[in-house]
Amino acid sequence: MTQMIRVLIIDDQTLVREGLRKLLELESDLEVLDTAGDGRAALIAVERLYETGIPPDVILMDVRMPVMDGIEATRTLKARWPEIPVIILTTFDDLELIRGGLQAGALSYLLKDSTADQLALTIRLAAHGQVLLQPNIASKIFASFTPSPLPLTPAFGRDVTSAPVAASGEGLIEPLTEREREILALVAQGASNRQVAENLYLTEGTVKNHMTSILGKLGVRDRTQAALKAREMGLV
Repeated sequence: MTQMIRVLIIDDQTLVREGLRKLLELESDLEVLDTAGDGRAALIAVERLYETGIPPDVILMDVRMPVMDGIEATRTLKARWPEIPVIILTTFDDLELIRGGLQAGALSYLLKDSTADQLALTIRLAAHGQVLLQPNIASKIFASFTPSPLPLTPAFGRDVTSAPVAASGEGLIEPLTEREREILALVAQGASNRQVAENLYLTEGTVKNHMTSILGKLGVRDRTQAALKAREMGLV
């Protein structure tokens, strides 16, 4: 039997909330628990759902809403319930909003012009702690940290063997190893654990272990925040 993924939808437009509900309920493994119209209502809804013993597995969060916006709501939600992944779902692709949402703790940032299949896949991945960023969103994020293009491999991203190893990284809990830097460089290009493993001739289990260490050393919760912090610190 397929395990249902429980979703909470937060958006200030009634038609959008109801449209998303109907869209997601066409998927056999997705269930919409509830909807709310602003960030504060979202906090109340999550509190109530926890009291019923059926908390959401994933939250879809709009950005610009009255009372409490999506970024502030995400920051508060992640402080109180860090185990719930939040997906920012909005019409705005402004870089500051993207970075603000991800830095607040959102796992993914998705635009409302995405297809139903993209939305469903993003939710499924988020429910398992995995990140899916649209190419245009990912490029905006990484371009803001990259002054000039680096050599690309045919597979998916930057050739870490030819990229210079940054000497920065002050403020880390513990320095990254050379292998961890290689893995982080690929993750910053959007590579999955499997792609990293194939590129560096490692097993996926080894990559997962390295990622756990990297997240701990950077003091972040997930791959997206790791990529952002690595760029800011000049590690990749």
